[in-house]
Amino acid sequence: MKLKYLLAACTAFFLVSCSNDDELPQPPQHGDIVGLNIKDAKYIYTSGTNTRSSSTQYRQIKKDGRDMELSWIDNKGDTIRISGSFSIWDINKKYLMINTGKPINYKPSYSEDGNLLPDNVDVTVLGGCSYLIDKATEAIYDLGAGLNGENAVTDNKGNIYVMANMENNMDGGRLYKIHTQDISNLKLELYADNSLSFVVNNKGTCFYGYRYIRPSYGTQQFIISSFIPQTEYGNAFVSHDNEDLYLTAVSGEYNSYKLVISKLNEKQELQSQIMVETELLDYWGIPQPNDIQVKWNERRATMLINVYGRTYEYILATRTLTEIPVNLNGFFNTDYSTYLTANALYARKSVDKLDIIALENYSIKELDLSSKGIDFRSIYTMEGSDLLYFAGFQYSTSQSVIGTIDIDGNVEITESTPNPITNIVQIN
Repeated sequence: MKLKYLLAACTAFFLVSCSNDDELPQPPQHGDIVGLNIKDAKYIYTSGTNTRSSSTQYRQIKKDGRDMELSWIDNKGDTIRISGSFSIWDINKKYLMINTGKPINYKPSYSEDGNLLPDNVDVTVLGGCSYLIDKATEAIYDLGAGLNGENAVTDNKGNIYVMANMENNMDGGRLYKIHTQDISNLKLELYADNSLSFVVNNKGTCFYGYRYIRPSYGTQQFIISSFIPQTEYGNAFVSHDNEDLYLTAVSGEYNSYKLVISKLNEKQELQSQIMVETELLDYWGIPQPNDIQVKWNERRATMLINVYGRTYEYILATRTLTEIPVNLNGFFNTDYSTYLTANALYARKSVDKLDIIALENYSIKELDLSSKGIDFRSIYTMEGSDLLYFAGFQYSTSQSVIGTIDIDGNVEITESTPNPITNIVQIN
């Protein structure tokens, strides 16, 4: 599975920067931007204070510990300071994705007296402009669309599946498939329309929009009731090896609903086999798209399924489905008060205290951060990691620090810098 990196200040990964042209003037002329000096980066962060007189910079910490500015590279080989703002996501081991508000090679036109010409006042593109960045070569590739890489998926051929920015599709999301086999001639395919979420396995079989399946061998679409009778809405997940696709749905009629899990088999045609079902004795109302949420518990290698606030655990090897007695709603809907690692769910109780729910056995204990001597300004997670990550300020050294917290409450500082850290993203 691909690793995803969340930003320090929110559950999606965003870096926001603002520049002060009076203090940090841009070079008057530069070549076309063709790269980003991202090679061997371990972290990217923005540095600055909240005062208007200070400028926020994009910076990076290299794997060898060097702290340096993050800059564009033009076709002359020169570095160019980044201005404006953009979002960044770590898509897979090969690529980053960024989304900028304006084309990176936009060059405004001025009149003879130095005023910006009217046609160049606002070139912000609805939904932004998205680019892939090769981590090894630092080259940038224009995707020609505004995309959101937060939940991007890569199949076994290297194709990337990613949603468009909702700003582009106010009436619903669009799922795109990026064909990366010929990087010099990227192909962007509209894979699904009017979609709010999606699941794709290694073969490209796709579940999207809560109710349709699109097999990789064609453009056929099926409603869930084709595979699980008496259903309209549901959700999907893939097996740990990303090969098999499973459907979940609430089946039945009022007062006699069941939670059903079905496995899809793609041969000559798409077929389904019901794996397990259980009664939902106190499930009320007509099933809706958001009623079912699914997510892997990496620690136990089981699938957790949330239905109307009740959580069930599905064990693939034994095809058993049992209810979990602990409140795990934060496992499915992480926000500013919850953080999810591979071995625990951290739920904030107060400014300095967190409840830790161990995913190994669902036990609960409290973590008190008030005695650590650190202002934990940003806390974030990295998918697949057992550790909680933070960026903050250490009082004893007056340094900005980056570090980790483990399930036992041990705090370790891994990097320090005199530069104030605002937002941060970790690069694999």
